Amino acid sequence: MNPQKNRRSGFTLVEMAIALGILVLLMASVFSITGETSKFLSDNDTETLVQLEGSRAFQRLIDLLRKSGRVTAGGVAYPRVTSGGAALEFRVLADLDGNGYAFDQDDGSLEWHPAVFTIKADASGNLDVTNGAGKVYALGRHIQNLNFQTIAENPALHFKEIQVSYEVRKTNGAGIEFVYPVSASVHMRN
Repeated sequence: MNPQKNRRSGFTLVEMAIALGILVLLMASVFSITGETSKFLSDNDTETLVQLEGSRAFQRLIDLLRKSGRVTAGGVAYPRVTSGGAALEFRVLADLDGNGYAFDQDDGSLEWHPAVFTIKADASGNLDVTNGAGKVYALGRHIQNLNFQTIAENPALHFKEIQVSYEVRKTNGAGIEFVYPVSASVHMRN
């Protein structure tokens, strides 16, 4: 009898244990890399969201305030900073006589919308434009430390200038807070 023929082919218990150990090490490495990559992407997504929200809110704010201007109505001068700098009341130009322009063709005076609008952030960090108690337009989210200044609060500013500053703050799932500060000036129409 040939001793080679009696030998069975296959893996021994030692070979199986070694292969299983190698597989466990490879899987642990893959899970570790996957976890770190997921955390990095999550942090990156939160940081990108904060920056995007800050820039988008400021662009909307600029677009709106450039349609406003200095006007006195009912003995009140607009734009007017209220709530210790955390809110801005303003009026916008409007075509009131239907001639297609925001000024009276007879005397050349500007036509102002009769409503007074307010920009402010609520307790949840939503930056909105309101008209009385009603929300008119959403400007941004996650807004903190909002502050407005006009020439009345800061004489160094230009007559048509509104200084605005705020922070966009968001905390990711791991408890890390991301902050994007915004501070700039907007020049009104008149």
